Amino acid sequence: MEVGSQWYNRVATEIGQHQMTLGEKGAKQYKLDLLLRVARRVDEFSDICSECQALKQEITSLMQEMSLLVQMPGKEGLKKHIKAVNKLVEHLKKVHKLVDKGHYLGMGVGIGMAIGVGLGGALGAAMDNPGIGTALGVALGVAIGMYLDKKARQEGKVI
Repeated sequence: MEVGSQWYNRVATEIGQHQMTLGEKGAKQYKLDLLLRVARRVDEFSDICSECQALKQEITSLMQEMSLLVQMPGKEGLKKHIKAVNKLVEHLKKVHKLVDKGHYLGMGVGIGMAIGVGLGGALGAAMDNPGIGTALGVALGVAIGMYLDKKARQEGKVI
């Protein structure tokens, strides 16, 4: 396993403790896995990006607030936490051109379905099966999306 900076290791330890305290459902609600991945990427980019250096401070503050949220859970605190995590993700997407896990797969399914519906009329009439075009479009979209997701993962472009 790759060893990060001292800051990242502290954040990872705190997130691990919160995951144990909250359990699987709570950790998912607070997007702790995503926060850990975001912290790793912010740590990687902080040497070359001044905004990422500032985001390290925000993540540290978020972890301190998280300790309070775990003790006194509430919808307002959860909403604020999720909004802060989403802000961090947006910076990584816009500035560093990173994508979410499964980004291209979702796009591929949508585009494939749209193309499939268009083809469905012509293919469906020819083959007496109106759903064949949509099925082929979705299958093609899934294949292309999976390929692009794999490529993004290999290039280190996934959050």
